[in-house]
Amino acid sequence: MNEQKSKELRSQLFFHLDGLALCGVVPVLDEVGILERSFIAGGDVDELAGEYRANAGYLNVSLRMLCSQGLLESVRSMDKVCYRPAVGIDPPLWYKYAKAYATGRSWLKNIVGMWNYPEQPLSQDAIISMDILLDAVDDMPNNGIMERIKFHLIGALVSPWLVTLGILHGTKPISSWDDHDAAVIKMHESKQEAWGKVLQALGWDRTEEGKFFLKRSSAYGVTTSYTKTFLWVKEIIFGDGGCLWRIEPGESEIHVDRTLNVWGSGGAHKAYFSHLDEVIKEIFNAPIETQPKGICDMGCGNGALLLHLMEVVKAESLRGKNLDKFPLILVGADFNQEALIASSDHFKQEGVDGHFIWGDIGDPDRLALDLWDLHSVKLGDLLSVRSFLDHNRIFNRPLIDRPDNTSSTGAFAFRGERLRIRDVEQSLKEHFQKWLPYVSQHGLLLVELHTIDPEDAAELQGLMPATAYDATHGFADQYIVEVPVFDEMANEAGLIIDKTNSRTFPSDRPATVSIRFFKA
Repeated sequence: MNEQKSKELRSQLFFHLDGLALCGVVPVLDEVGILERSFIAGGDVDELAGEYRANAGYLNVSLRMLCSQGLLESVRSMDKVCYRPAVGIDPPLWYKYAKAYATGRSWLKNIVGMWNYPEQPLSQDAIISMDILLDAVDDMPNNGIMERIKFHLIGALVSPWLVTLGILHGTKPISSWDDHDAAVIKMHESKQEAWGKVLQALGWDRTEEGKFFLKRSSAYGVTTSYTKTFLWVKEIIFGDGGCLWRIEPGESEIHVDRTLNVWGSGGAHKAYFSHLDEVIKEIFNAPIETQPKGICDMGCGNGALLLHLMEVVKAESLRGKNLDKFPLILVGADFNQEALIASSDHFKQEGVDGHFIWGDIGDPDRLALDLWDLHSVKLGDLLSVRSFLDHNRIFNRPLIDRPDNTSSTGAFAFRGERLRIRDVEQSLKEHFQKWLPYVSQHGLLLVELHTIDPEDAAELQGLMPATAYDATHGFADQYIVEVPVFDEMANEAGLIIDKTNSRTFPSDRPATVSIRFFKA
């Protein structure tokens, strides 16, 4: 496959992810009339929320998604956000074909969680909805904005299949049709037959195009893990804004399939973690007396990253040659007790000693006290590391009122309430200030996800799944801000970037992922 073809298929993949989110949201907005209203007259988001009895925070998230698609434009002034039809778009034409998103939503409703039960038969309702969706894809024109809708619908169609096959195959990518066949045979016969029909309809069967998407099945994992959230959108926007959080302590999350999320993250994030290795090697090749006593991974998950970083230190650093005299303290902290158990078990299997402790990224003072009381380890003696976590902290209202000279273009909510951008930015600054005493000596190394300006997202469609990112995080009360905003809040808090050991991805356009090594 030549480079140009690969580029085209990669663009389709990003459209697929955006489409998965849009199939959850567009039909709901259409059902209540907000979609048509937005394309005719637009309006202030808070006034629209009052008129349609919506939760302004989540309505704002959904309308910003349409801005990232180039369908609406937003005008921000002070704490106000107004939406209007985008210039140069033919809203009636898009709106005519947008009805097809409902077929994608129906399909998702009938197969959500399919990847967890591959051996069970496909329901008759699922088969019917799949056939209707296939017909909708087939009827969609292959030009202009309609072709984009077609790719969106294909994304809703194939995402559940691809993650199911990827999980059945195991930890490595599907690299051949023999790998594919070995995974397919593990599904129920009705699913084998249905998937075969999809392959034929899309022209993927035994083709390089089909192999391209199968090999990248893990890229669909994170967005697909939020399918339940997409299906809850009507209740989220027009009902109880806290519905996703109606769980008792210890109960599983209902907004995300965490197992699928972790699987997808592992496949998608490997490229970023290779850059972390270089920073770790530099830190632990410095004179030993200046090195941190160990590493604290806040949000340790199953402990895989912490174990990997230990191996990098052991094999490729000065510290690794002197572990008998200067042992490496390894601390895994997590908000989820199940994750701590998983980390502990993982370390035992590898024969590695570690300290595991409950921790909230938003409360480093308690983490520091508990770590000393329970393990006699000082948090400030360690290198603090975390990946894709700072945006996923529980929102703490800022202690200081920030002037309205905001930079972010994001849409942020907390239990349905629309948060002022100035409060989100100030809250991030104060979050960094809380960590400052504990990272002042050895630094803070992190990987973070970001949003981008919806105008940039509209121009860069097919180059990154910005709409999908904003949906999964916006509806789940997570706070992804632009890279410059993130850096500025850290700077105001007293942290500076070690530019030599920091990266953004992609490097040649507005970035959605950053690696930052912050020092006091």
